[in-house]
Formats: sequence, structure tokens, C-alpha cells
Amino acid sequence: MKKAVLAAVAVLLLLAVSACGSDSSDKPKLTAEEKKIAANIAKSFSADSSGALNAAEAKCFADDFVGTVGAKKLKAAKLIDAKGALNQSEAKFDKALATDFAESFLGCVDYQKKQAQVIAKSDAKIDAAKLEACLAKEMPESYVTKLIVSSYTQTAESTTLLNESTKKLESCKTEATAKN
Repeated sequence: MKKAVLAAVAVLLLLAVSACGSDSSDKPKLTAEEKKIAANIAKSFSADSSGALNAAEAKCFADDFVGTVGAKKLKAAKLIDAKGALNQSEAKFDKALATDFAESFLGCVDYQKKQAQVIAKSDAKIDAAKLEACLAKEMPESYVTKLIVSSYTQTAESTTLLNESTKKLESCKTEATAKN
């Protein structure tokens, strides 16, 4: 179930260009164990996103997430197994962990831009710039954060938010579609 949730969120977000700064003081300081965990998460996450997340984006996200949360909490949440590999099937996300996940992800992702690029690439009638502008208005980072957190914590509003986000996306696609 959690693997499906992770894959669904990865597909939904269609990840974006890394926004991680080049200033090394901004990067989390990882222990050797955390570096291994982050590498495993990055590898798994980029594979689960069907190539939408490149290696640099996956590394940015994984390093920030692991650096923010730490190995101990990741193990306690069963998000990683004893070998440091991503364990999606048994992971237990509380609100704090899901929020850290969302913030790390969106700190390395320009969601609206990537979403617009991927959709426009698959449908030549869609204007990527118009779609990006609509998504920025209809699905700002705060909304996407709420969507991610509710999906991972399986809150009562999770299904409602997912359905709502789908409607917003479809509306934006319609708005951004060239009229012939």
C-alpha cells in the first residue's frame, strides 16, 4: 500500500528541477550511515518516479530529507530497513515525518514548472507557460504540501484532496489548451 502511495505521489507531482542551493552550508551534514540511507532513497525514488526525477533531484531530496529527519527516526518509522534500504511497504508516516518529507521534496522541486513541462510534452496543444501559471495559482506549494502530508498520513481528507487536485489539474489543462 505504501509503495503505491509513494509511487502515486511521485507520479502526481512529476518532480521538478532541483532548487537546492550550491552553497555547501545549506546542505545537511550526513553521517556515513545517513549517506548510505540517502543514496538508497535517492536511487529508489528516482526509479519509482518513472524517470521524472533525475539523479541530482533525487539526491537533493534524499540528502535533505535524511539530514532533516535522521536515521533513528527513519528506522523508527520503518521507512528504511536494517540495511538502510527504502522500505515502502511498512512505513508509518506521522504528520511531522510527512511534513518533513513534503518540505524536503518541495525544497528540491519546482512542482508547477515540471508538471507543466511533462504534460505539455505529452500534449502539443497545451501551452506549458499557461499551465504552469494556472498550477501556481490553483495548487501553490502550501496546497501541494497539504496534499503530500494527507496522502502519507492517510487522513480523512486524503481522498477529498486527491480528487480536488485532479479536478484542479484538469481545469488548468483545459485553460492552457490552445483553441483551434
